[in-house]
Amino acid sequence: MVIIMLSLALLFLIFVFIFLIFEMIREKKRKQRCTESVFAEVVSHTGVRVYDNDDHSYYTKDAPLYEYSYKGELCRLAGSTDSKWVKKMKVGSQVELFVDPDNPKSFFCPEEIRFVRIHGIKIACAIIGVLLLIFLILALPVMIVNIIY
Repeated sequence: MVIIMLSLALLFLIFVFIFLIFEMIREKKRKQRCTESVFAEVVSHTGVRVYDNDDHSYYTKDAPLYEYSYKGELCRLAGSTDSKWVKKMKVGSQVELFVDPDNPKSFFCPEEIRFVRIHGIKIACAIIGVLLLIFLILALPVMIVNIIY
């Protein structure tokens, strides 16, 4: 049982590291494309359609709606649907975005990325903590028996 729990914990950690590596590569590519700094205002919160793989259906999540101008083109685009980020971004808030000069509707928000990443790390740490606690609870009787005998 202990070996199975350790194996599951190790697989989970490997999955998290692979996911983080892919996210870092994707973020680096976006940073290479999006080089022009603009300041955007959160003009409202909007509904964004999100696909649920489990239910094979769409649902709506709130996201801040950024408005900015780049070379005379007015752009209104939704940001992250992370619920804590949406609560943080009040209407009227200003945020720095970096846009792709060839496609001003492609952008990234460093503050949003940092915020969502920190939130994700907190969740991953909580999951790892729960897994370790379960492992400890399951392994404790075995360790006590080994100590006694």
